[in-house]
Amino acid sequence: MAAPITSVELQILEDVLSAFGLAFGGAVTYVTSHVVPKYVKSKTAANAIDALAAIAQSVVQDFNQRIVNDAKANGVWNAQLAQKVKEDAVQAVLAQGANLAALAEKTVGDVQSLVESLVEQAVAKYKAQGSAQLAQNSPADNGQALA
Repeated sequence: MAAPITSVELQILEDVLSAFGLAFGGAVTYVTSHVVPKYVKSKTAANAIDALAAIAQSVVQDFNQRIVNDAKANGVWNAQLAQKVKEDAVQAVLAQGANLAALAEKTVGDVQSLVESLVEQAVAKYKAQGSAQLAQNSPADNGQALA
């Protein structure tokens, strides 16, 4: 039979359990006050950047349909107009996503450069989609190639 626990042994056991409880509580406090907010902040910033990218794609598509295509059809498209349209697109994205830009700025810092980059990526994607669509609609792809 096991010997009964003495008061000294019981006190030691209580102290060990208390120390374990304090350590566990400290670990939980650290995780909830340091690790979780950083994760949430980075996740929020990532979501804000993704939303800004979606706005940039929408703005680029709109500008291409309304401004760029008309300027090209009228023969007035040039490098200066292209730069002006890009600047206007960046401003449109910043205006439409003002709250998102504020969130992203807390993590990224220079949101203006970020949005410029997102607009350039959207333009490249739009051009790639346009050339892929042209290739799909070419006579060779439709079995109408000329010999």
